[in-house]
Amino acid sequence: MAKKRIGNQNPTQSVILNYKKSLYQNAIDIYQKSGRKAQKWQVNLIKHIYAVNKDGLWTHTKFGYSLPRRNGKNEVVVIREMEGLQRGEQILHTAHRTTTSHAAWERLVRILEQAGYVKDEDFTTLRATGRERVEFVESGGRVEFRTRTTLGGLGEGFDLLVIDEAQEYTTDQESALKYTVTDSRNPQTIFCGTPPTPLSSGTVFVNFRNNTLSGKGENAGWAEWGIED
Repeated sequence: MAKKRIGNQNPTQSVILNYKKSLYQNAIDIYQKSGRKAQKWQVNLIKHIYAVNKDGLWTHTKFGYSLPRRNGKNEVVVIREMEGLQRGEQILHTAHRTTTSHAAWERLVRILEQAGYVKDEDFTTLRATGRERVEFVESGGRVEFRTRTTLGGLGEGFDLLVIDEAQEYTTDQESALKYTVTDSRNPQTIFCGTPPTPLSSGTVFVNFRNNTLSGKGENAGWAEWGIED
């Protein structure tokens, strides 16, 4: 029988700020009610994302991670969003393509149902192309799914901003979105993407990576899986 390939569970490059406490375990427990098991690298990443300081605020107000396609990077976002919904967070999940945004909505709904949450009892959904939504009835937590534009998100307020397909995130889009979390008491932005190609239109992801790895990022964390060159 062929041996199962596990892969490298530790990032090839990372910047993780010092912390003593992480609120990650509840997020993992909620996710694993679905029958899925978080991989070691996903648990470690969630642990860093959920790190808090002595005031209970996020250690990493911005956290980015990059790895090749089809390795489970979107499951990390699902874990973060499921717990955020239960806690009552207001979340904006953005993607470059409408198909990606819609697929993220479908994935979250499916895993919530697998975890035992009942649609129209525990949570409600809105299916509208480019503007899907999931909202928890009891906590009031919600996730809005949007396709990024240069105006999307203006005038709205959220606690968590997810930048999916971050390799395509442009400076114009960043100008429209970065202020959506400024009114939150405990804001966080997560950048999730793959290594950029010559055709990738965004520069924000690369700049965030370079600044964080060089120690110029403020309250920022980073992890990547790749080769040196």
